[in-house]
Amino acid sequence: ISIAYTAFSPRPSISRHSSIATNPPMDRSKPKDYLILAIIACFCPVWPVNIVGFVYSIMSRNSLEQGNIDGARRLGRVAKLLSVVSLVGGAVIIVACAVNLNDTTD
Repeated sequence: ISIAYTAFSPRPSISRHSSIATNPPMDRSKPKDYLILAIIACFCPVWPVNIVGFVYSIMSRNSLEQGNIDGARRLGRVAKLLSVVSLVGGAVIIVACAVNLNDTTD
C-alpha cells in the first residue's frame, strides 16, 4: 500500500481522530421542532402521517430539553418532512374531493 493511497483514502483509519474532535461544530443553534407546523398538519385528512409527524415533533422537543442537540435536529427534520407530506397530501385529497363533488352536481 502506498502512502498516497492511505493519505487520501475515504475509509477512516485507526490513527485518525474523529471529525468531532478535529472540526468544531458549525451550527450549534437551537434546532427547530416544527411543533406549530405539526399541529396545523393535524387538521389535514392524512391521519396516520400527521399524527406521526406530531409525535416526532414532541420527541424533538424532549431531546432538546435533555441536551441531545443532534437528536433534536434529526427528529425535527423528520417532523418537518412528515408535516409537509401531510399538508400536501391533505391539499390533494381536499382538491380531489372538491372536483369529485363538482362533477356529481352537473
